[in-house]
Amino acid sequence: MKLLLIPFVFISFVSCTQEEKKTGVPAQDPAVRPVRTVNYDSCKKQIVVYKQGKRVLWNRFSKPEKEKIFTCAVVETIIPGWIGTPWSFNGTSQTPQKGSIACGYFVTTILRDAGLALARIKLSQCASEQMITSLIQPKYIQRFSNVEMGVFIRSIEQQGYGLYVVGLDNHTGFIYNDGKEIYFIHSTFVGTRNVQKEKAFSSDVLRQSKYKVLGKLSADEKLLNRWIN
Repeated sequence: MKLLLIPFVFISFVSCTQEEKKTGVPAQDPAVRPVRTVNYDSCKKQIVVYKQGKRVLWNRFSKPEKEKIFTCAVVETIIPGWIGTPWSFNGTSQTPQKGSIACGYFVTTILRDAGLALARIKLSQCASEQMITSLIQPKYIQRFSNVEMGVFIRSIEQQGYGLYVVGLDNHTGFIYNDGKEIYFIHSTFVGTRNVQKEKAFSSDVLRQSKYKVLGKLSADEKLLNRWIN
């Protein structure tokens, strides 16, 4: 699938993240990794302003353009601040890096803060398949039972660029296909036990789930119209 590049999208999503102040250590030192800090309130406000600017012209955009605008808002503006936030089974944090957050709350909080009206608590507490069917039209939902990981990944590749929600046996998170690589973004209960963005094919959590429900958020016209309005 050929991606439609929209340069103005990326210009709009840069001001809410800042690199940590200089430490005095040479930048080329491989042992030092700059810490990215996020003004999360600024990120959320930026989404509101951004949507207001796009709403007037929304009906003139093609579907791939709308999909790109929505996906970038979620993946590039809201999600980054949450990476590394601790997981816990009862975690309900609404602020990145403070407290902890469970997998269902992670998904619903991200979507809410990106500007999609939803019942955050109710959806986070129900089964992941129910959450997905509540958000996305049936034609954009696929179910996989006891399939090889390669089959699952190829299906995402065939559907192309965009943002998905995946429900597993006892877990949920986002799938992000950037057109080159497929990522699993989730608040994980294994390994690091925090919010992670990892390559989907290498994810043990994805691989071990016998049942997978995949809903493509960014392809659903009704959801996109709900989001922009």
